[in-house]
Amino acid sequence: MHFDSFPSYNELYERLETMVLRNKDMAWAETIGLSPEGKEVRAIHVSNKEIPIQNKEIVLIICGRHGDEIGTRVVSPFLLEWLFAGAAGDILRSQHIIIVPIANPDACEKGIFGAPKDHLSTLEEDTLLRLGLHYIPDAVIDVHSVGKEKYGYNWGGLQAIVIDRNAKDGEDQYILSSIGYEMIQKTCEKGYHFLFHDIEFYRNVPIRGKTVSTNAFNNHINGAFYKAFHSLTFGVEVNHFLYSPNDTGRSGTALIQSFLQMGNQVFPWEFYQGYPNRLLSGDFLASIRTRGINAGERRKSRQKIWNNIKSFSDPFNPYREVMDKHTLKVLCKYTGEEKIEGGITIGFCLMNKPDIKKVWLNGAPVFFDVKKTPCSLNLFVDVEKIQKDDESEIVAEF
Repeated sequence: MHFDSFPSYNELYERLETMVLRNKDMAWAETIGLSPEGKEVRAIHVSNKEIPIQNKEIVLIICGRHGDEIGTRVVSPFLLEWLFAGAAGDILRSQHIIIVPIANPDACEKGIFGAPKDHLSTLEEDTLLRLGLHYIPDAVIDVHSVGKEKYGYNWGGLQAIVIDRNAKDGEDQYILSSIGYEMIQKTCEKGYHFLFHDIEFYRNVPIRGKTVSTNAFNNHINGAFYKAFHSLTFGVEVNHFLYSPNDTGRSGTALIQSFLQMGNQVFPWEFYQGYPNRLLSGDFLASIRTRGINAGERRKSRQKIWNNIKSFSDPFNPYREVMDKHTLKVLCKYTGEEKIEGGITIGFCLMNKPDIKKVWLNGAPVFFDVKKTPCSLNLFVDVEKIQKDDESEIVAEF
């Protein structure tokens, strides 16, 4: 893979079409909508076709929402080259990856920003969000790029991860920060510098803060995916000023590569392999989580619970009470009008990895799963159905 310069709209699409045709055993493209000027918005799917999508995590990677951010144009071809090369075989067996290389083709062709600065465009709603409604992505990465200047301000050598500060439920900020830190470390090992770029900092600097809050870091698509699906979301800024086209593509790919590799691990607070987006309310001590024996079931569960998450009562959603040194009680109340047919999983953590003797759900013995870490134990109990005004009490003896 090599670029002498950042490709034009036509050059990029020709390059991508050739790559997909040469790798039809693992890749295919679909049109997800048309731009106002009639150009196709394409999505490229990459995965192991022999394994059902029901058994896979789904990742959506979006490039080119802003047409003047030319660094995004080289990320998708370099990422595809890596996915096609063979080293990503384990990832493609357990993940279905969707790449939108040019989300805003009219702006890309003209080399202009070409999008609202304070909300999603109609094109984004009709293409990206509709794609999300069909697939319910587990994780979303929205790729942008900066040059020497933007909106009249010098951005220097910025390459960064931007975390959505609207993702505040459960342990989302801790989880996003932990994953982001790991992505930065892994990418640094390959020689590419990234940092966290938190817009909260710039809101304290009047002039530049106004620029950031009103113009730059338009991550509204991540906010929409988080709000609709509790997807794990990240914004990324690559740099098309200091880096050549090839290093811009390689640096962005290195960051995304590290993220995709984490999607194949089991996180300490999770029972199943995959992206840690299943803790929907509460905290690591006691939480409401998705149910399901495969990735597809957990996606449906996540959307169903998430759409009703505000109906789980205070104070802590759920409430944890230590009865004595050997007994723990967790109480979960639901006040919503809509039944949650698939139920929920209630998880809680215990220090020092004690042996669990008995667990009761509403006074009856119940099956439970256990996941041990080096210093703690996570207990998971399924509640098969949630009705209106439901109350679930779990008592664990250890």
